[in-house]
Amino acid sequence: MTVTIDDSTVLASEVAVLRALEMAGKRCRNVSRDRRKVLIAETPDHLLYTQLPNASRHEDCDRLLEGAWDHLRLVLPGRPKVYALCDWYVRELLVTRQQHTRADLERVLAVAHE
Repeated sequence: MTVTIDDSTVLASEVAVLRALEMAGKRCRNVSRDRRKVLIAETPDHLLYTQLPNASRHEDCDRLLEGAWDHLRLVLPGRPKVYALCDWYVRELLVTRQQHTRADLERVLAVAHE
């Protein structure tokens, strides 16, 4: 069975995911300053996490994602399952250093509508 997710939920979630990844990328500080300067010049903020050491477990992401979901709660009020799924998805990306794709996010969000 294919679950359809409304476009506004996907769009709001994707913007929140990109913001969370940007925040996490900026908070990754355990790299030499010279290496970080090169990465910052060449890598968009929302992709820095793919290049910088950040987390090896979901629990390690707490500091990186502090405040990341505040705006999602404002634009999609009363959707705790969506917030939790977005948070899980971003933590998984941070730990594995995989890039975000809309298709992957849509698959994760489909769980909220089952």
